[in-house]
Amino acid sequence: MRYHNMTVSEWNSDLAKLLIPNSVILTLYMICGITGNILVILVYTFKMKKHSEDRYFIPALAVSDLLACIVCASFGILLNMMQAQFTNNSLCKAYWFFAASTTYMSILLLTIIAIHRYLKVCRPLRAQMSLFWKKVALLSALVLSILLGCPTSLLYGTVEFSNASGNLTGRRCSRMKDVIKTGSSIYSGVVGLVLLSTITVLVVCYGKVGQTIFVHFKRMSKSGLNKNVQKGQSPSSCDTSATHSTDLLNINPEISSVPIKQELHTDNNGIEINDINVIAEGKSAKTQVKTGKVSMDAEEKNRSIMYKFSLMFMVITIVFLVCYLPKVILMVLEGRNPMFWENFSSGQRAGVLFLYRFYIVNNVVNPLIYAFMDMRFRQEAKKLLTCKYS
Repeated sequence: MRYHNMTVSEWNSDLAKLLIPNSVILTLYMICGITGNILVILVYTFKMKKHSEDRYFIPALAVSDLLACIVCASFGILLNMMQAQFTNNSLCKAYWFFAASTTYMSILLLTIIAIHRYLKVCRPLRAQMSLFWKKVALLSALVLSILLGCPTSLLYGTVEFSNASGNLTGRRCSRMKDVIKTGSSIYSGVVGLVLLSTITVLVVCYGKVGQTIFVHFKRMSKSGLNKNVQKGQSPSSCDTSATHSTDLLNINPEISSVPIKQELHTDNNGIEINDINVIAEGKSAKTQVKTGKVSMDAEEKNRSIMYKFSLMFMVITIVFLVCYLPKVILMVLEGRNPMFWENFSSGQRAGVLFLYRFYIVNNVVNPLIYAFMDMRFRQEAKKLLTCKYS
């Protein structure tokens, strides 16, 4: 690139042209993320008002993802267009504060969800997270994410930098070079401690959850095989995609005879319960599930549903860690080397920026995970879209 007799505006235009592919990708992120997360919020909030507690945190996570998509993707496009002419210091600081806060909010929400799944799956007979404590957890996550995001406004701002020839000086929104190293080190230490703690909680909780689910399905597989052998049937002949009707369901022994009616829908991928007839008769209440081909305990079906939600949140957490890993590594390198961005050519900078903003993918793919792993969400989303566009 020739810089002789070139103005800063022309230099900025050349840099912006090199980042057009990156801007197109960010535009796709924004369109898909906004559409998907709005759909998630509408379905879980209005179409599934009586959703089970397994879905309680999903709308909050969707709101966080939606805000992150709107701000981070749109601001990324703005940064691409103003690589050497970003002079609004306040806007730069506000962006980094919001980007950091939404990131911490997602991390803390996933940590809360991991603890919730651990209690549900591994300690089902002990105290669970009540509605009150769920609200407290959400509020605490919001406050803590804002507190953790505030220092970024002191670390980031508009920074002067020169071209390769040294005859042009521009300004970009980036980590400031003259920031106090002691304060920066303290903040980095606090963030590192928070990240290490949350990752430890995620690994331990989902490790225990995964182990419990594996043992359960292994036991169920052996049990089903033994039953089929006794009945002279092959395991593959069992049909579990039919609608099941139940006469009796195990409930709390302290409850007296009370007729209860619910609905249970199940299929190979389903996560909803429909069409259950329940009659509790004190301590002698028993469960009988009758179908034409298979008898299945309703308690086991409920446990299977709970496990499917746990697996879904495990996938969401893994995707989150994969998407944020490049950004964390690059931010560490950026903090240690004040001349980090100056070491790259224009083409290399485009590739590094792609990795730097890859975390936005996490905010985009979560609705796809819900659609793939939550059959009830998929059904309600289809109904909503069909009703809207028909």
